[in-house]
Amino acid sequence: MRIIRVVILIVLFVAYVPYLYGIGINPVEKRKTLTALKIKIPPKIDGVLDDPAWEQAPVADDFIQYAPYNGKPATFPTQVRVVYDDKALYISAFMYDPHPDSIYRELGKRDADRDIRADNFSVDLNPFHDGVNGESFKVSASGVKTDMKRNPTSRHGRDINWDAVWYSAVKINNNGWTVEMKLPYSALRFPKAGKETIWGINFWREIRRYQEYSSWNMVNREVGNTFNYLGDLTGIHSINPPLRLSVTPYVSGYLEYDSETGNWSNTYNGGLDLRYGINESFTLDMTLIPDFGQVQSDDKILNLSPFEVKYNEKRQFFTEGTELFNKGNIFYSRRVGGKPVEHNNVEDKLKPEETIVYNPEETQLINATKVSGRNKHGLGIGVFNALTKNMYARVIDNETGKERRIRTQPIANYNMLVLDQSLKNNSYVSLENTNVYRFAAKDAYNYTANVTATDFLFKDKSNMYSVGGQAALSQKYFDSLDTELGHRIALKAGKTGGAYRVEYAFWIMSDTYDPNDMGYLRHNNEISHELALSYNMYKPRGVLLSARNELNFEYTGIYNPRAFSEFQISLQSFTQFKNYWYTGGNLSYAPRGKDDYFEPRVPGRYFHTGSKGSMSLWLMSDRNKPFYFRTRFHSSAEFTKYNKRSWEFSLSPNYRVSQRFQLAFDMEMNWKNRDIGYIGCNSASDSVWLGMRNVKTISNTLSTSYIFTRSIYLSFRLRHYWSQVDYSGDVYYLNPDGTLTEIYDKDPGNINYNSFNIDMDFVWRFAPGSEMSLVWKNNIYTYSDQLEKSYFGNVQNVLSSPQVNSFSLKILYYLDFQRFRKI
Repeated sequence: MRIIRVVILIVLFVAYVPYLYGIGINPVEKRKTLTALKIKIPPKIDGVLDDPAWEQAPVADDFIQYAPYNGKPATFPTQVRVVYDDKALYISAFMYDPHPDSIYRELGKRDADRDIRADNFSVDLNPFHDGVNGESFKVSASGVKTDMKRNPTSRHGRDINWDAVWYSAVKINNNGWTVEMKLPYSALRFPKAGKETIWGINFWREIRRYQEYSSWNMVNREVGNTFNYLGDLTGIHSINPPLRLSVTPYVSGYLEYDSETGNWSNTYNGGLDLRYGINESFTLDMTLIPDFGQVQSDDKILNLSPFEVKYNEKRQFFTEGTELFNKGNIFYSRRVGGKPVEHNNVEDKLKPEETIVYNPEETQLINATKVSGRNKHGLGIGVFNALTKNMYARVIDNETGKERRIRTQPIANYNMLVLDQSLKNNSYVSLENTNVYRFAAKDAYNYTANVTATDFLFKDKSNMYSVGGQAALSQKYFDSLDTELGHRIALKAGKTGGAYRVEYAFWIMSDTYDPNDMGYLRHNNEISHELALSYNMYKPRGVLLSARNELNFEYTGIYNPRAFSEFQISLQSFTQFKNYWYTGGNLSYAPRGKDDYFEPRVPGRYFHTGSKGSMSLWLMSDRNKPFYFRTRFHSSAEFTKYNKRSWEFSLSPNYRVSQRFQLAFDMEMNWKNRDIGYIGCNSASDSVWLGMRNVKTISNTLSTSYIFTRSIYLSFRLRHYWSQVDYSGDVYYLNPDGTLTEIYDKDPGNINYNSFNIDMDFVWRFAPGSEMSLVWKNNIYTYSDQLEKSYFGNVQNVLSSPQVNSFSLKILYYLDFQRFRKI
């Protein structure tokens, strides 16, 4: 503990020294101000800036580069104007360019963001002007729209899955290109505008051929959070927004063929999404009888680890506008409608003569509701609720032919409440609570789960120094068992802005902390200390445009029993060159090895792996070129008598065939030689067995898309994942001291696993917020103990295996109350 105290004192000293000498502090520059003009006749959104509404509106110009030359004037002028009425905010921009033929204008899907090669214009908007929350609306020179929720304090900083209904148009002319935007108040959250209020706003422009980003209000790259530098939008007052009410009904039909049974089946669904603006600041979203059958297939893998695999959320209702619910790290939306809690227990409940006919992998969702927003005092409130059905597995008596049902999950209710208070200097403090209630006897599977968490972030005026933390308490309630409590505490502090940075982080999780009924935690039972020292170069120097380098020291221990686990030193580097190529790497070394308390799957037991080191290198070429690629190489080794080695190589070439058509391929290969892992245990005798194995994994993904128009596109994605586990025959008994003793009476079976998926979808966005989608899915999963040496022989076996083909058509139509009333 003395070492830990010394480390903390060093961090605090390094962070405080700049204050003593007045160096290293870069206060936020003076904000620019733009006045919005209230109008009676709105402009026509056609990309032509000849409307009277724009004539008297003040101009925002004199853009400043963000990259590559932070602080220098933009290469070409940009002029922006803002007007508003009681229905919407309107924005026009003229991007001057003396070479309009050189403007990049590649087409792409909605929310393509920077994945398309096109110039673009965007608006960062924060009506509450708290530097923390807001929205971004982007339009490319080809007319492709991207919108996203912004919360720089969250893990990813943005939620690109959020889709609002808004309007835009672009035009290329002899002097450059223009854009017009209409942002209805239904797409925004803002304080009640009786008296004049000041909104936070910034405008961005990208000249893609120069990879130049510039903004109206100067943004200091050394601070990192662009929402620290929003300018002031004044003049907004006396808004009387119309009723914000919309419904999006849908109908869908599915036709499915199972090659194993030779049967065709079909289903039809219908439901709706509802959105209601409770007031200017808060919105209610509800989905009734949702249908998520068209979402992209999960990239399933063979999981040999003791930890659950986390899959990305792809269901639209759970990806849109959920930034508030990501506070506290206790919400994982895949739990809602996920695998039934007793799905894996059905076989234990079978009678000798019974077999399983059907055991659903997902729980059916009845409805889900969320209310979210932020009031004029900066208090964000989020309420989430969802209800799922009783789920049953069907089993059949092979002698009598009678079927019966086994319940795998009762009706369940999921709740979350979030209170998030924005503070000055882009700081915040929040409180979160999740609760899962299952309508059944409270046993080991159907208990009531409750998690309460709080987190905070405090920054100084310069936004260069910060301290943040989290605390959480998990509770499980049973009928006949004692209540189970667990806790998590985390703290992070240091100099988080500027070229030189230093940050210390600490967290502790008890062995009973478990938020996983509604959240995701890879594992608990850990204590960790981490010190990060970094140097960031933001100004071009020689052949370099920018660079980031970080040195980390991390000590990890076990909460119960209090014990050492691992000490690791690592160095990361990232470099961008003036030819727009990127490269980076990582070196890490664990001199004392690792006492792995998780691989044995038995509390208190650990496996000592010995000292180890790893190295990785990656390279990416200029993405502006029609052909570009990414590649990565990783190697690691353990320095023990078992001589474990692993290699990983990936290559991702991409080719833009035309402005509408592009191809992408991702290949990953991984080899683990002489890897040692868990094969079984005997809980009665506390015995654990590990086996030596060679693991080979190959994954290939082909993606392509053809963009007919900005509203019509066809996409195709094929993924094949193959993993083989070849046990060498060397099996070991795990000794209490973490060492191994070889034994000869265990014979773990080999594994040959394949996951093959095709997702092909045709989408037509025939009206704002409305679309028709036609989807074909092909799924094949194989698992056996027979190893296949040839890759192509394995592929042939996979394609001849049982598979499921699904064809679906879904139509949803956006109905806005104001438009419907006019009709």
